[in-house]
Amino acid sequence: MKKIMALALFLASFAGYSQIELVETESSEIISKVSYLYLEKKGENEYSFYYKNMNSVGHEYANFTFKDLDNDLEKLYQIIVKGFEEKPRDPLKIKANGAVVWLNYKTDDISGETLLTVEQFEDEDPEVSSVSRPVNKEDIDKLFRK
Repeated sequence: MKKIMALALFLASFAGYSQIELVETESSEIISKVSYLYLEKKGENEYSFYYKNMNSVGHEYANFTFKDLDNDLEKLYQIIVKGFEEKPRDPLKIKANGAVVWLNYKTDDISGETLLTVEQFEDEDPEVSSVSRPVNKEDIDKLFRK
């Protein structure tokens, strides 16, 4: 009798606590796309900057996310454009929602054009990074709709 009662309680506990549950998610939309970059807006004020990771075998997309609390989307654009104008020797380092992102500016040997690559290192393994394809200022202007 004790075994039957224990089995009944055991089965009742599974019926009361489901392991599958529908979770409401915020809507998202791609607001602009250029080459291998795109900006996605999630909910009211969260943005994700996606780029094709040239260091991955399948060239999956990597991203960093930030909230546009104090006109941060425009601040990101201004930081990137400033790099094209000043052509810094060392990469610019920005923080976006805890992620450290490096903006590397190089001059193309053939065309003389300044190009930007975005790079991030994984927290778990600092030897592993994601790197975007090089893009020019016109691509960034189109991405940010300027």
